[in-house]
Amino acid sequence: MPGENILILEDDLTVLNVVSKQLTAAGYQVIPVVEGRQALVSCHTRSPDLVVCDLGMPGMDGLKFIRKLRREPCDTPIVVISGLGREKGEAALAAGANAYLQKPVDRDLLLSTVDKEIAAARTRARVTRKHIVVFEDEPMIQRLMHKMLEPAGYRVTSVENGAAALEVVENDPPDLVVCDLAVPGIDGIQLIASLRGEHGYKQPILVVSGHSEEKNRRATLAAGANAFLAKPVEKTELLARVEELLSTSR
Repeated sequence: MPGENILILEDDLTVLNVVSKQLTAAGYQVIPVVEGRQALVSCHTRSPDLVVCDLGMPGMDGLKFIRKLRREPCDTPIVVISGLGREKGEAALAAGANAYLQKPVDRDLLLSTVDKEIAAARTRARVTRKHIVVFEDEPMIQRLMHKMLEPAGYRVTSVENGAAALEVVENDPPDLVVCDLAVPGIDGIQLIASLRGEHGYKQPILVVSGHSEEKNRRATLAAGANAFLAKPVEKTELLARVEELLSTSR
């Protein structure tokens, strides 16, 4: 799936360069790292879609890295590429790696394995991660919502108009809707009323709006919203309210 971010943990610069070129040529974005502790930091800050990992490295070896990453917990797929033999490869799989490839690895096998593991991770995410629809017409705020919600483990779908929001709710029902008020066409209150009425949507609705006057708060709650947060909203406040609403709905 070209365009995805792949972190490569490899202390042999020749191998690192070869694997990076193979993945970059296939359209992937590469994050090269030569040391395990730095790789852990990069996994937290860069959120790669997949990790390619060697085993035999000084300091924190590949097995320690995999175990530490899995204790986070972190479900990012890990593809191990190593020349240490099948026994070490099986140990890596037992530690939490998703696939093991023996060095020197064939380019086509590498690319097919990476593509398969990323696709499998996307399927798992759709099944297990809570789905949140963000109804917001401002692209900058859409991006901000993604940055706040996705690292917390949520699957986020942004829509900029009411018709698109209703279509997503019908075809891929979310566990929660985050809703702005001042949106062209169907505004937030109309959308909430439609979701609660004709569409029978029962899950929580959280309004996040700069129109925080008391009359607007009352109108959203009367239409069927569960909670209201004023813009600009802090990440900790947003995540706390989202978790509270999802816990209540469960």
